[in-house]
Formats: sequence, structure tokens, C-alpha cells
Amino acid sequence: MKAIDFTHTGGFPLTQDELDYLQQAYTECINAFGAMGGNGPSLVTGMNQTFSLGVTTVSDGWFFYNGEMIKFNASSYSALALGDVVLVNISSAATSLTYNDGSSYGAILNKTATISVGPAVTSATQFPLSSLQPFQVVFGQGGRESAWSSLAVSTPSASGGVTGTIYYKKDLMANTLQIRGALIASNAQNFVASPSAIYSLMATLPVGYLPNNVAYFTSIYFSSSMIEDDLGVAWIKQVNCAVNTGGQILMNWIKPDVSVLGYGLEFNTIIPLD
Repeated sequence: MKAIDFTHTGGFPLTQDELDYLQQAYTECINAFGAMGGNGPSLVTGMNQTFSLGVTTVSDGWFFYNGEMIKFNASSYSALALGDVVLVNISSAATSLTYNDGSSYGAILNKTATISVGPAVTSATQFPLSSLQPFQVVFGQGGRESAWSSLAVSTPSASGGVTGTIYYKKDLMANTLQIRGALIASNAQNFVASPSAIYSLMATLPVGYLPNNVAYFTSIYFSSSMIEDDLGVAWIKQVNCAVNTGGQILMNWIKPDVSVLGYGLEFNTIIPLD
């Protein structure tokens, strides 16, 4: 981060170059933070819309667009003509200063935005208000893993002969874990008979994906025809599952009716890691 040390004695040589350096010090930081929400148009704060007596007012606010943080000044619009949309219109203003040598330059710059109405055109100085998205959308996307990691499941025949894949990824901002999978038990008659049932280990998550508390969820049986349990007293609709603090993914498979050799389960759930 850029900074200037003003503690030295002897009289600091303040020139336009040093002032420009100070300006860069804060604009670079602000724009770097703004870019976390995407290059824009990204809503940072404000710009709330209220409607009264046929007029919509957009309040003061800030947005990030084309690498710059821009102040929006409250403005309004009413009915739109056919083919027109509401636009955010960016304008630049320059106030002149007279220098020591008598020359005059537009040196005090200010870039702001207001509402305008017209065709849906996107350029360096305008874009449709409807394309403005909240800062947290892209920021949130950047805060979670984009690619799924996977765990192959393969249990012995004596443990149901379960095969399939479990996929997982983490949301770093929310500190949550999403897991999903589709598993098939080809030897379902080998599960423990009712009314007893045990949790069977399907796979183990790696370090960094372990919850601080045991998390429970359910997996669902999907088919055009349902199946009964081995006692014929209940239909298998879903089974209980868990992820323990050691990262073990456990499923409480139910032994089905004797006529059913195998069946499958699907799940997709989000687990807090706190």
C-alpha cells in the first residue's frame, strides 16, 4: 500500500507529484475493494427505489463500474416511452484552477451519475439500471469453491455393495459445506434387518471440510414405484444420514423387502461447519 512518511524534519517538498501519489494511495485501495464485487455495474450501497404518484425515485448511493467507484446522486423518472429503459448516466465535471504561471487548467475533477431515460445502450458512460447487481453477488461467488471435489464410494457386498460418487465443495464466506451424491446399493439384502439398523460408512471428507458438530440430513429414494422395508410395515421414502466431526459420511441404509435386491438414494444438502 502506498504511503508517505511525514515525520522527517527539514521541510517536506510538497509538489504535484506527491499529491498525486497520495491520491493514488486511496483510489487504488478503494477500487481494489470495489473489484471484489466484479467490474460492474455493481451496486455497493444505496440506490434504493421508491414509487409515489407515478414517479420512481432512486436514492443516493455508490456503484462500481469499469474499475471506478462512482457516486450516484438521487434522481427520479416517470413513465417510459415505448422502447426506452431507465439508464444510469455517468457524467464528468472539471473545475478550473489558475496556476502560479498564470495558466488555467480543469484540475478539480468529479465523476457522478444520475438517472436518464433512453434506448438500452451500454457504454463507458451509461448502462441500464436493471443490469446493476448487488455487490455481494459476485463477491459471494468469489468466496466459494467453484469446482466440485469428489469421493468414490465402494463398500463390500456384505455391507450392501454400495457404489457411486459423493461431490463436495465449501462456501468460505458462509463457512458451509455442500455435499451431493447418488448411491446405489446392489446387495441391499445384506443390510441389517429391521427393526435394527446401523450407520454405514460411505466415505471420509479431507481435513478442512470437517464440521465442528455432527450434522444430520436425509437422503431420498426416487423411483416410479416405492419399495417396502423387510418387515413390510413401512415404505422406504428416505433414510437418515450424518457427517461427524471426523468427516465420516454415514448412511442408515434400510433392508428392503425380500423381492428387492438393490435400490438407490440421492441427496443434496448444505452443512454448517461452525
